[in-house]
Amino acid sequence: MIIFIAFLLSFPVPANADYYTDSQKGWWWYDRDKKQEDPEEKKPAADPPTVKKKPRKYPSLKEYTYNQIWDMDPAEFQELFDGFRAKAVRQPSEANVKEYYQMSEIARKKSLAFANTSDYVWQKYPELTVKADYPITTPGNLAKSAMEKQARKKVLRQNQDNFALVVFTKPDCGYCDAEDKILKWFSANTGWVVKHVDITQQPAMASRFGITITPTLILIQKGKEDFVPISAGVASAEELEDRTYRTVRLLKGETTPEQYSLHEFQQGGGFDTSRPDGDRTQW
Repeated sequence: MIIFIAFLLSFPVPANADYYTDSQKGWWWYDRDKKQEDPEEKKPAADPPTVKKKPRKYPSLKEYTYNQIWDMDPAEFQELFDGFRAKAVRQPSEANVKEYYQMSEIARKKSLAFANTSDYVWQKYPELTVKADYPITTPGNLAKSAMEKQARKKVLRQNQDNFALVVFTKPDCGYCDAEDKILKWFSANTGWVVKHVDITQQPAMASRFGITITPTLILIQKGKEDFVPISAGVASAEELEDRTYRTVRLLKGETTPEQYSLHEFQQGGGFDTSRPDGDRTQW
């Protein structure tokens, strides 16, 4: 019996050996079979919290003295004025509407004060106004109109040999017939040559100048290939004369695009946008 027991003890015990040799693993190291868990269901994203707007605080005249409002910066006054108006419109009580009109009275008086001072300054310093170039009286307007017509006629007649007009037309064009009458008047009045081009007979010329509308007027200069459009469609006699006059002066370098509306007699005046000559350092 003793021999049999000794025989059994001579064999290794794998199970127990594995347990002790791997004692660092297993339960204490969380190295155990885990049950496969279902992935968590995605929860819908929560709506962003609603931000409650703070109720608008409207101004009250009780918070200001009359002199404080009178002496306010215009931007600050405008903001305050808008607040009184909004309050009066939203809650049109007698008190709110009264405060709004009290603010309006200050605004009206300040505006009138500025206008009155402006009249005095313009009277004292007439060079700061445009009354000399753009009169508002009837006699002044008549004189201005006559001077403009005289200036246009003078420039156009002086340049009748250096420039010409080309009008593009086509058959059965009622607008072309209307413009032709005006062009005859223009030619007789200024001595300019007006050349007619039928785009159905000369499509290459129409393509060269990019003509798609009839009648179309362009201005050409003698000895140069450049051209300037004058009008597309029916132009009135005054419009035709005025645009041609301005374009001639521009092409001759007498004006700039910034001075396009300037007449010759207005140079140096309130409508002249050119920079003053010389080094102007003083007002």
